[in-house]
Amino acid sequence: MSAGGESLFIYIGVTMTVASLAAIVRPDMLVRESRRNWKKRLRELDAGAPEAFFEERRELEAYPPRFDLSNRTLRLFGMAGLALGIFCILKGLST
Repeated sequence: MSAGGESLFIYIGVTMTVASLAAIVRPDMLVRESRRNWKKRLRELDAGAPEAFFEERRELEAYPPRFDLSNRTLRLFGMAGLALGIFCILKGLST
């Protein structure tokens, strides 16, 4: 394999490893629009909290979150990505 291909494997591996570690260590930072947050905000608005922007309540009611990835699911994806990232790094170093 050419030197460019080796460095590409290393670059992809390092990028995947860093992103995967972020998913494993802080999965809550990756999903901001979860169903739990959505329900919590609607409860706050019901209790009389001011809207953060114009027609926030209408937008929350009209566009609920489509899915809610749990922290466990994100960590599992992170572990799979970490394994793939390490594989890419090792492949880049070995060729």
